[in-house]
Amino acid sequence: MNKIIKIFGQIVAANIHYHPQRVLSLLNAAYAVSQLVVKYFPDQKLLPHQKYAAAICNNVIRQPLKDAQDTAVVNIFLPCELLHAMDIAPQFVEGLAGYLNGAGAEKAFIDFAEHSGIPKTYCSYHKTLLGAALSGVLPKPSFVVNTTLACDANNLTFRTLADYWKIPRFTIDVPNEYNDDTVEYVAHQFRAMVAFIEDVADKKLDMERLKTAIRSENRSLSMYRAYFKELSSKFMPNNLTSEMYKLFFTHILLGTQQAEHYFKLLLYDVQNAAPSKDEIRILWAHTLPYWQPSIAKVFNFSSKYQLLSCDLNFDYLIDMDEDHPYQSMAQKLLLNTMGGCTERRAQKLLDMAISLHADGAIYFNHWGCKKTLGGAVLTKEMLEEQDIPVLMLDGDGCDRNNVNDGQMLTRLQAFLEILEGSK
Repeated sequence: MNKIIKIFGQIVAANIHYHPQRVLSLLNAAYAVSQLVVKYFPDQKLLPHQKYAAAICNNVIRQPLKDAQDTAVVNIFLPCELLHAMDIAPQFVEGLAGYLNGAGAEKAFIDFAEHSGIPKTYCSYHKTLLGAALSGVLPKPSFVVNTTLACDANNLTFRTLADYWKIPRFTIDVPNEYNDDTVEYVAHQFRAMVAFIEDVADKKLDMERLKTAIRSENRSLSMYRAYFKELSSKFMPNNLTSEMYKLFFTHILLGTQQAEHYFKLLLYDVQNAAPSKDEIRILWAHTLPYWQPSIAKVFNFSSKYQLLSCDLNFDYLIDMDEDHPYQSMAQKLLLNTMGGCTERRAQKLLDMAISLHADGAIYFNHWGCKKTLGGAVLTKEMLEEQDIPVLMLDGDGCDRNNVNDGQMLTRLQAFLEILEGSK
């Protein structure tokens, strides 16, 4: 870890119990400096879409920390078109926890959460968020909105947050099956969610603004699908952090002008990328340990290994219907590859591996993600039956203290050597 970041994390740990507002001020100052650095002194190895993402994502995390009015804490899978149409800024678990990790502060918040009674086996992203809230560092938002999709921690984390802050909460219950009845069941909840937000935020939803957000989202997805088509025959340098930044644009920012501009830059970059040659092309499943130097050194800006995408970034690529927004949002949840049976996620990973000409896939068993851990063997078998080699890599996407770095690197290098040998 960078020495300055390590010292910053130690300062956070020393102040978290008795001076939470001081910690918040330190985080705001750190992210303000980071904003200036990524804007005026970006890493020159980054492509235009990656530089743009670094600046936008920093701002998305920082704004609710500066001013929590008209903000909502959400989970990554919540369709945020309604929030954008009502000028409510989303703060999402995975993004905030990732940024607290980037500040070297996740250990202090995880320790606080565990000492407050949160189990060690709980997801480290959620523990980091809970520690930030329960310690009094994270400002109280206007309300909490979440879905039950994919993550079993969602059912506990958001209830705990709402109880602690004593603020309203709304949960979208997502069944495992897709049919007409479940679409209407979830669509009905979205209609109720609008009434909930209008009441809590004292704002009225403008349907024309919602349609504008949906049209923007459809243009973004159209460019994103074109990007994948181009990527199938191109080599475009990538890095773990940029692939994590992409989660902002493929989820909570969809429907915004920032997302649309990002996908425009992404498509431009891939159209101008070099043709694929003899690199090893890797598809990644689940979150990435972007903070882990040994793993980042292998992939970041490598000319030898092309990190194609993580599957969280193609969990739903279907256009929405602006005339039926609630049904479209329901379908977005019900057909998401992270929900339903494991075969759905594995099949999407396999389809993308074939279309992007992947040489292999890495299935990242993030600590605490029960659904991902449970689907590991089946996914590996499905891909290997189609001659796509799979490495199951145990690790943690957020908690530095919860990995065996040497073992991970050894297994990764051995896997890549096998792929090189069979190329």
